[in-house]
Amino acid sequence: MGLFDSIKKKFSSSEGETRSSLSRKVQESPQDGQARQNLGLYMLRHGEIVEGNDQLARAAILYEKGGFITKAIAVLRQMIKNDPGNIDFHRWLIRLLGLHGLTADALGALQKIATGGIRFASDEQRLDFYREVSQNLPDSPLPFLLIADVYLHQRKTFEAVSEMAKAVPLVVSAAMEKEFAGRMNALLALTAEHPELFESCGFLWVAAGRREEGLTCLKQAADHARSAGETDRGAEADQIISALLEEEKAAAIAGAISFGEAVRRLTEPEPPAPPPAKEEGKARPEEEGEDASILQSAVEKLRAKVKEEIGESDPEARYNLGIAYKEMGLLDEAVEEFRLSRSRPALFLGASCLLAETFAEKGDIDTALQTLNEVLASDGISPEESIDVRYQMAVLLSRIGKEEEAKEIFLSLYESSPDYRDLQDRVRKFQR
Repeated sequence: MGLFDSIKKKFSSSEGETRSSLSRKVQESPQDGQARQNLGLYMLRHGEIVEGNDQLARAAILYEKGGFITKAIAVLRQMIKNDPGNIDFHRWLIRLLGLHGLTADALGALQKIATGGIRFASDEQRLDFYREVSQNLPDSPLPFLLIADVYLHQRKTFEAVSEMAKAVPLVVSAAMEKEFAGRMNALLALTAEHPELFESCGFLWVAAGRREEGLTCLKQAADHARSAGETDRGAEADQIISALLEEEKAAAIAGAISFGEAVRRLTEPEPPAPPPAKEEGKARPEEEGEDASILQSAVEKLRAKVKEEIGESDPEARYNLGIAYKEMGLLDEAVEEFRLSRSRPALFLGASCLLAETFAEKGDIDTALQTLNEVLASDGISPEESIDVRYQMAVLLSRIGKEEEAKEIFLSLYESSPDYRDLQDRVRKFQR
């Protein structure tokens, strides 16, 4: 029996039901999900697609609130059948499937979207969709791999590497080694143009448990450093390659994504564990859950309001919203807003610098540096602005252990602008 026949049968038992009588039931019991579902199906039968989907959406909300997730999922599937291009419906369905433990169904729905199931208006809209889905599928690397696909298509290699680094801890448990390897091969195909990718690819392979492939890439990265005259960096690379051959040292640098980070993990002692919180000052788990729920609700309401009243048409408003998110500690949300606000030339510099700061706060220094490099490569940046950006880059390089590269920038800035910020103190340290 087809879907239409099922609907027809459903209503054949109550021939006296009309739009008016069904509407009256909804008015009498507005919190009755079944009543709204019946009205929505009736409307769909009579060609009222928009109105019918609206009633079905309200029914799905009521089902979800009441804990009837299976019913909500069934209603959402009907809504998508009638409006297959609605991004919000697909996002909602994947969230509910993940919530109900139907991970395979959720991933299947996501994969269908990725292969053309939805026509996105822009790459940014596609990225936003995948980022939100990643929060509903925390144990799957697929959303991160799909984000990496977008960046690879855009030739944004540093961003692609960043997403691959998020995916790699989940790859083995999700049995997605083949999918991960496919993206890795796409990255390696770009090494002729971007030889610095050998370093990132090497560490990603190692993190995925493919040590031989990783060591091959890291040796190529070391050779490239020496051929470029970076002897110190080449020696640093050799040190890490040797360490990866020893189980204990390899464990110490697990998760590193660059030679500098690996050296720091290898040489710096592990910080002591923080003392246990005092019982009287510790919040109860239920209180923490309530706070998180309240915050999430507030953020969702703010997002909805921005989407309704601002959309993507007002980059300045998105820029200010990004600052607010950053101050609230909502770093992922801040990243999205700063990305959007960069579209206005007058905001490009400020939004880019704040975007780099936010990435750095998230611990993603490589993407922060890439963002600043994009600023330096852009047109219209003044010499004074260039000084600010290069100083920020040097600080970040120093933070991840690339002291020689940082020193070179600081000294260069000192030659042209000796009174800038704390350059005198920094240079004085180099001369000791």
